Amino acid sequence: MQSELFTVGAELATDGAEYEKLQQHFLVVTPEATSRLEAEIDDLERRVALPDAFVIPGGTPAAAALDVARAVVRRAERRIVGLQQAGQLRNPEVVRYANRLSDLLFMLARAEEGSAVKPLTGRRAVRKPVAPARTRLAPKRRPRA
Repeated sequence: MQSELFTVGAELATDGAEYEKLQQHFLVVTPEATSRLEAEIDDLERRVALPDAFVIPGGTPAAAALDVARAVVRRAERRIVGLQQAGQLRNPEVVRYANRLSDLLFMLARAEEGSAVKPLTGRRAVRKPVAPARTRLAPKRRPRA
């Protein structure tokens, strides 16, 4: 994964006019790289039971590190989408790769936690409508003499 991130970085750092040179001499992000991430996600989904409730990130120190990595990848994904929208991204597979990578990091964090962490289930707050506050009339002004 780390070496693939260097490939992603190279694509993002390469000017569009030089992209063909990058392709000639270096690896680029391919659908196969994204498919490898998806296969790993599928494997983890079969092995790791996800809770039916909201998961608080960082249930264990290792899971917390994976959750931080996921947040960083999500932030990078938003920036990559911005490049794509600006017409500065030559390879749309980079966006798909970043998206799947963040999902893989989520699943790895949940696998790391195992059954060590209970999901937050919480209760819904029952709120009663608040009666409108009474407004006091402003004191009458006395005419100045």
